[in-house]
Amino acid sequence: MAFIGKIDPRTKLVWCLTLILTALLSQNLIQEIGMIALVMITDCIFSNHLKKYKILLPVMLLVASQILLIQLLFCRDGELVWQWGIVSVYTGAIPVAALGITRTVAITFAAVQFMTWTSATDAALMLIAWGVPYRYAMLVVMTKRFFPLMQKEYLAISESQSVRGYPSEGIKNRIKNLPLTFMPLLYRTVRHTSDIALSMELKGYGRSKQRTFGKQLHLKSWEMISMMFCTLFFITVNFI
Repeated sequence: MAFIGKIDPRTKLVWCLTLILTALLSQNLIQEIGMIALVMITDCIFSNHLKKYKILLPVMLLVASQILLIQLLFCRDGELVWQWGIVSVYTGAIPVAALGITRTVAITFAAVQFMTWTSATDAALMLIAWGVPYRYAMLVVMTKRFFPLMQKEYLAISESQSVRGYPSEGIKNRIKNLPLTFMPLLYRTVRHTSDIALSMELKGYGRSKQRTFGKQLHLKSWEMISMMFCTLFFITVNFI
């Protein structure tokens, strides 16, 4: 992961866009599976951390079931294999659903890989290098640091509810306890937001047009070659 952190975020963005655009344009199921495998292999090589994809599995299963249901209900390609009232299932529904599911997984995994490989500061520096004012570019840093804070607050609220006798283990119990945790979480979110806004005001955030950073982005020669290789790979796979 230390090596990935040293790579310019623009190089990682080109890699991510290559995967996403290839997945969007591809009409081949094998190619979509190859994009997913490529994401997993590169993560194994450079970060050796696949737990983030395991966390996404429940969401991906929910999305996959919805895509499959929609295709079974509305796809009219192929031959009719089953009919009940106004519901008709055709043979072309399964291949189309499989392509849609693998495409969604490939795009999601590529985006998650970029977000985990790129620090919030690097993302802000990249936006500033493109001419985005730092007042807006720094929102990326604030957002990325704010969500882990809210996760800790949610866990603290869940533990306090458990002490009061409300079961909080398992997804079913957490869904049932959402009405009990929503208002305390909302209150703590507003409180943290007010504290952050006051801190930024006291530090004079946004007063000057320029802001200094302890790190500067510099594209190395091998990174530029890598970006050119990604571009050639995208053109070759999708247009040749």
